[in-house]
Amino acid sequence: MNFYQLAIKNVTRNLRAYLAFYLSSSFAVMIFYLFAMFIFHPALEEGYMNNIAQKGMAAAEWIIFVFSILFVLYSVSAFLHTRKREFGVLTITGTSPRQLRVLLTVENMLIGLSSIVSGIAGGTILAKLFFAAGGYVLDMEPLSLYFPGKAMGLTAAVFLLLFFIISQFILFFIKSEKTVALLKGAKTPKGEPKPSILLSIIALGFLSTGYGMALTAEINLPNAVIILITTVIGTFFFFSQLSIWIVKLLKKNKRFYLKGFHLLSISDLTYRLKDNARLFFIVSIVSAVAFTATGVLTVYQTNLHAERTQYEIEYLSSPDNEEEAAHIDSIEKSLKENGFAFTTDEIETIEARYEKEDGSAPPVLIFSQEQFSTLQPSVQEESIEAGQAIFYKDNRGVLSKEDIPANLDFMDTSSSIEVKKVESSVLSISSTMVVNEETFQKLRTSLEPSTLYGYNYQNWKDSVAITQQLKRQLFGDYSNINFDFSAKAVTYFITVQLPSLSLFIGLFVAIVFFLAAGSFLYFRLFTDLEAEREKYKALSKIGLTEREMKRSATWQLGILFFMPFLVATVHTGFALMVLEREGFFNVFAPSVMTILGFLVLQIVYFIVVRFSYIKKLTASITD
Repeated sequence: MNFYQLAIKNVTRNLRAYLAFYLSSSFAVMIFYLFAMFIFHPALEEGYMNNIAQKGMAAAEWIIFVFSILFVLYSVSAFLHTRKREFGVLTITGTSPRQLRVLLTVENMLIGLSSIVSGIAGGTILAKLFFAAGGYVLDMEPLSLYFPGKAMGLTAAVFLLLFFIISQFILFFIKSEKTVALLKGAKTPKGEPKPSILLSIIALGFLSTGYGMALTAEINLPNAVIILITTVIGTFFFFSQLSIWIVKLLKKNKRFYLKGFHLLSISDLTYRLKDNARLFFIVSIVSAVAFTATGVLTVYQTNLHAERTQYEIEYLSSPDNEEEAAHIDSIEKSLKENGFAFTTDEIETIEARYEKEDGSAPPVLIFSQEQFSTLQPSVQEESIEAGQAIFYKDNRGVLSKEDIPANLDFMDTSSSIEVKKVESSVLSISSTMVVNEETFQKLRTSLEPSTLYGYNYQNWKDSVAITQQLKRQLFGDYSNINFDFSAKAVTYFITVQLPSLSLFIGLFVAIVFFLAAGSFLYFRLFTDLEAEREKYKALSKIGLTEREMKRSATWQLGILFFMPFLVATVHTGFALMVLEREGFFNVFAPSVMTILGFLVLQIVYFIVVRFSYIKKLTASITD
């Protein structure tokens, strides 16, 4: 048997241990490949939004790849830990470092190649669904299928290189240990964990500080950094010290500790917490990042809405605007050159500011009822008396009905207007109000009128690029602003399409992170599997039944899987409460939906792993 045959035999013999590594790697490859297909799609070569989507996908590509490096490094090191005795035997039988390197390289390349093939195959099968979902979320035309030669080549090249480099790097861990240490493997005596009361108190202090600041402190960059650092440090000491101290307190409760299988489970849990403290810390932080990112994007996505304003482009010119004619000419010329057939409304309006109790003075545009009927024909039928107005709130939803005073007192004039009722927005450029002709003429004597130009045209979502360019051209260096400009396409791009793109990308990246976190737990279980089998086999000889073994193992697996999940959920809850405290919409319902979605994934993962793990342990009792 040569080394290539030995490598194949090792992979097939340890197939169950390699399974989580293989499946998680395949999923990472699949997501990377799908994003690559999106990036290289011929239909995305032109268009402003298409270009942004390509850049966003490319950024996500390399986030996944960098995380895959850490994931593969951890996975391979976990396998090496379980195979130390095997490497020790190979070493004393004359295997040279070069031969060992070849063996490891071939093994990892076999797994890597299998992951790449299955990942690309899975991505090809799901491509149509991925493109349809992307088109729906980003409000783009559905993308057609094509032969993704570049995507396949890029995916295969980067992941083959990753698996090869990791294989070479891991060998240094083996060479650093002596043969005797390798032969002993993981069988080293464990001392009883002794948590530090001081460090446990520090864990409580850091977590309390982080959570307290999240709930009460002003959120700025320095405070955000402090919250992040204290929470991360507190989480580490929670798993490495405080949790072990809590278990030791449980041991002192004899009524609980000596009941049923608790004696075995709690005694063993102390060692599990000590051995897996760093793993729990990593899984908690990674999961919290995934939950928070997805939660934030979901909260934002559920509060987005498309523009429901009258005009696709609005230009408001103040009385002293000397560039009005040149600007109007630039807008109309740009629309014509890019094939947009448009109609124009020119309406006289008054720019004013009304005073609020908090000292602020929001702007509002005042229209006469007759002029405003150009925008809203139904307003002509309204009965508006002198001194009354219909208020059309801010189109971005910044103003609610409760924010608008019942009577508006204007600056630079003694006039006061009663708000008859509040309606949804009709203009993007400002809040507006409609008064009758008599009131309008009265206000006109003390406030100079401005001119609003409104442009309507079809397919306005395709005008992002030209309206962005117009905005930069008109405002220039913002040195002399006697006008305002707003484009529905630009606002829609910023408030809807970009967040939707972030949600689409962030969701897939978060799922990759979450599945990788679950895989870390899986690797750790099978790293300790041999020791656990020997323990339960010995306990079965003194009376431990199979049912008791299953209950004990299930309880410990539940702690292993759901304790980091619970900590990550608490972290996420406090992070999202910060958003709600800062006025970032209502976070409760979207956050609960996000956490429940990840919980379902975790439960499914737990059931699958438990079935495999219990089956292995049961075999140790029945042998």
